[in-house]
Amino acid sequence: MHTKIRILDEHTINKIAAGEVIENPSSVVKELIENSIDAGASEICVEIHEGGRQLIRISDNGCGMNQDDALLSLERHATSKLQEVEDMETLTTMGFRGEAIPSIASISKFMLLTAQENTQNGTLILVEGGKVLRCGPAARSVGTTIEVKSLFFNVPVRRKFQKSPSFDTHEILKILTIQALAHPHIQFELISDHKSVLRTPPSKQSSFKEILYERMIDVLGNDFAKDVTFLEGQEGDCRIIGYIGQPMASRPSKNQQFLFINQRAVSCPAIAFAIREGYGTALAAGRYPVFMLHLTLPGSLIDVNVHPQKKEVRIRQEHLIKNLLHSAVQKALHIQEACATHIFAAQPSFMAAKEERTFTPPSSPPPMSFSFGGQFFDHSLYDELDSPKTAAEIPQKIKPMIPPPIPATLPAFPPAKELPEVKVLTTIKGFILAENGNGLYLIDQRAAHSRVLFEQLAARQSQNPLSMQRLLIPYTLEVTSLEASKIKEHLGELNAIGIQIQEFGTNTFLIDGLPSLLGNVDIELLMEDLVKALCDSAHVQPFKQEKEKQFARLANKITISAERKLSLEEAETLLKQLWTCQTPRFCALGKPTLVALTSDDLLYFFKHK
Repeated sequence: MHTKIRILDEHTINKIAAGEVIENPSSVVKELIENSIDAGASEICVEIHEGGRQLIRISDNGCGMNQDDALLSLERHATSKLQEVEDMETLTTMGFRGEAIPSIASISKFMLLTAQENTQNGTLILVEGGKVLRCGPAARSVGTTIEVKSLFFNVPVRRKFQKSPSFDTHEILKILTIQALAHPHIQFELISDHKSVLRTPPSKQSSFKEILYERMIDVLGNDFAKDVTFLEGQEGDCRIIGYIGQPMASRPSKNQQFLFINQRAVSCPAIAFAIREGYGTALAAGRYPVFMLHLTLPGSLIDVNVHPQKKEVRIRQEHLIKNLLHSAVQKALHIQEACATHIFAAQPSFMAAKEERTFTPPSSPPPMSFSFGGQFFDHSLYDELDSPKTAAEIPQKIKPMIPPPIPATLPAFPPAKELPEVKVLTTIKGFILAENGNGLYLIDQRAAHSRVLFEQLAARQSQNPLSMQRLLIPYTLEVTSLEASKIKEHLGELNAIGIQIQEFGTNTFLIDGLPSLLGNVDIELLMEDLVKALCDSAHVQPFKQEKEKQFARLANKITISAERKLSLEEAETLLKQLWTCQTPRFCALGKPTLVALTSDDLLYFFKHK
């Protein structure tokens, strides 16, 4: 009987497998570099001609192979990294499927030269289109060299859809850049058309923290490194170490985010989301943090077999990892702020982070006061959070008072006597100009006041239970089935923060009360943000994030006007209050509060060209 289903021949199978693993020259480079890393190489050199179309040569000083292993490496699903399926749970190697070399050899003119230690000869194997042409002894020092010529010579369709050589060169450079950051102890070099494009020198540092920072400068440059702060954290067998950008270094896209799990460069939206959550309101809307982070996890917690090219991973017990990342980011930002404030922007953040101070949150909120028209006022109206006030009512509640004394020890920062003397020189509309021994400082009075009010509101709320105000007309919320499931899961937490919500149908909820501190909030926008946060997160962090967002909006609304010119006394009081904040260099919505011009900066501007 004639059948429609047929068994493919081995040649066709190899070409299909190659198409899944090898998309372009950069795919070849990635797979072969990973093999060199698994072989224990400390030096890896990549040479390419015409973007890798004509030649890709990768040489390493790894452990090498004997002749039998070299021949077996050309067989599909032959690997030294797995013995049985259970080994997938504890993988630590970069490659493991045993598909890369046979896939590459099936669509190119391929050469493998390898030698092990304490052997008289190495092994040379020549392959063309998947067929072994020669196998014999050859001279080589310990390690492996692989040459891939005429890539896709026997797959004209794939060759036809390749992009330009310059594009392929750029993609290969990206691969080398990422691998150099993932393995800072390995020396990498990329030579394109006989020119050295990238070379990472050996490090003289001893700690991983310092080696990583040095490699970051070598690969990403000083501009990236100057705006980062050190981060680390550990929970059981899970550890995070690396560098995150200061809020002012955020970008409008995610292209400066480098994540490595067990030294493998991966994409994981859940982890990127948790890192961004850690910034709270310090990041403006539409901005993304820069980071270079190494996450070490037990093999049992990750699945690296999700994507054919291992670009994505699936994480088990995701909520534990998110909590670790969130707390580590917040701790790093607080330490960086404390150190940066102590030196008042006179040193790079990396130097400040090296002090590794321990952040201690303030035991009580700073006095809720600010100055207006030469008199000082307290925010007593916010003691009554169950009674929100309109803008017209606020002046009636303000009362004059004596300027509050500055405490002898500023919360979360070094003792006052260690802080540099900052003298207010003058004020202009919207700004304060100050100086100290390091240079000049321009402070945005509205941004500074926003930060002060935000932290005072948050501190005051943390000491008092949230009060709730009833809605005159209950709000009906209609959502999708997935969103409804998430809301039902967190009904208790929603009610605990003052959002009185109850089920009102299959995918419908009724809201008849909100936290008083939100005032006249847009409930539709509020619930849209909160539901989105619930669906994006696996824990109750979105409630804290949403409260912070509302505090930030409120603080931004009630700050002093940018049109107002402060007196010197008002400016000095505002600056002293700013230094007591946990994050004094950014306003409640993530914008900078000050710009520093050191003596060196000023000299640079007046240099003779």
